[in-house]
Amino acid sequence: MCMFARKLNRSLWLEPAETRFPSLTDTLDVDVVVIGAGITGVTTAHLLKEAGKSVALIESSGVGYGASGYTTAKLTVGHNLVYHDLIESLGEDVASGYARSNQEAIERIEAIVRDNSIDCDLERASNYVYTEREESVGAVEREAAAARRAGIDAELTTETDLPYPVRAAVRVDDQAQFHPWKYLAGLARTVDGDGSHVLELTRATSVRSGTPCEVETASGVIRAAHVVVATQMPFLDRGLYFTRAHPLKSYAIATRVDADSAPSGMYISVDQPTRSIRSTPSDGGGRMLIVGGEGGHKPGDDPDTKSRYAKLEAFMQERFGVSGAEYHWSTHDYVPVDKLPYIGRLRRGDDRVYVATGFAKWGLTKGTLAARVLSDAILGRANEWAELYDSTRVDLRRGATRFTKENAGVGLRFFRDRVRPRDGRKDVERLAPGEGTIARLGAKQYAVFRNDAGELGVLSARCTHLGCIVGWNAADRSWECPCHGSRFAEDGTLVQGPATADLPRESLPE
Repeated sequence: MCMFARKLNRSLWLEPAETRFPSLTDTLDVDVVVIGAGITGVTTAHLLKEAGKSVALIESSGVGYGASGYTTAKLTVGHNLVYHDLIESLGEDVASGYARSNQEAIERIEAIVRDNSIDCDLERASNYVYTEREESVGAVEREAAAARRAGIDAELTTETDLPYPVRAAVRVDDQAQFHPWKYLAGLARTVDGDGSHVLELTRATSVRSGTPCEVETASGVIRAAHVVVATQMPFLDRGLYFTRAHPLKSYAIATRVDADSAPSGMYISVDQPTRSIRSTPSDGGGRMLIVGGEGGHKPGDDPDTKSRYAKLEAFMQERFGVSGAEYHWSTHDYVPVDKLPYIGRLRRGDDRVYVATGFAKWGLTKGTLAARVLSDAILGRANEWAELYDSTRVDLRRGATRFTKENAGVGLRFFRDRVRPRDGRKDVERLAPGEGTIARLGAKQYAVFRNDAGELGVLSARCTHLGCIVGWNAADRSWECPCHGSRFAEDGTLVQGPATADLPRESLPE
């Protein structure tokens, strides 16, 4: 059994993580292949096996090593100012369905933890959407009213357990928080065995829909009646989901504090820059204080990502009196044009291959509800939420302006990246150990880094998904695609899709 999968930076949740399951070594036949072992994939595999299906759950790295391992791990219906926006754009029935389906996901996670005795630090907590600024009080008040119209028992308050005052907050009780990797590792163990398999370090490279479907990997083929693509953004371009949801970065830090100084509630600010706050039990006693935010830009599109962590640390020092941080991590999620995730068939006319994507930074509840929608579809059961989140929906009223803007931006970047006039040889010469840059030399662009030993590494700068030029994330020492969000380690190793191949190694021209 291989005991290694690639991680980026240092996530609190992945500190105890290790790969525990074997890789695929031969051809395999099962009822369902689930690609991606994050919250959506592991939960889907669990529900299908529970219903009597044989399942192969495959993951290119390790269980929980994708977006699920780089979250702040809140389980809540309080998704910032979403309910006012949903009611205004899509109506009260849609907002109500959104609220009920996310609350149902919280209850399902609690039931899974209880029924399978999973030790994952699950705690019930209140969630607060708050502002410190007088000019934003009206927006918070509107959100409280909208949340109540959507059926949420929401309270408008100024009382919190934060060490600083707020002007207004929407409080929703009976929400939850947990340790996502412990949860997923425990849940994956319920899938493996009795004709089902969990396979780590097994990268899917293509899917052929048919009777049966065939999933090709680097180490073998898996045949099944159905396939679920649960890879955050589908690595299959069929369905064009990369045109309907765009990636946005988020950052987080964590450090140990005394239990009596840690907030028990979960918080997210409506003010900019966003601040996301919660705490979790620490293995060494006390609690870990988690502060997130500083996002809102596309992956690979900020030359100074180190300042993002520095600003979070400054906030933690100013508001909580805590210096430094033990853990730093970042991720990105995909924001759909109409604020609703895409859950269902990969494309119209194909009831063999299914997908879930576009969770807009609230993937733990949405991934759980997606697992129920997808497993019900495969099992032939009706599902209350299937129509609401239908992945093949086409309704330009729901986001035509954003759709046009985002895709025009991708096209502009694709063109601009190819006409950069700058000669990058001096940028390469100035690289210090641990630094990287995109250098144009002649007609070609290269992703160049210098490792800690001072050795130069040269890669193609073209993302292996659709050829956009990647950018260097200095804080995480990674290459990121601003068009569609693929992430690569400094040596070009693929860490996160939708790309399915590493960045090729190159040599600089003379």
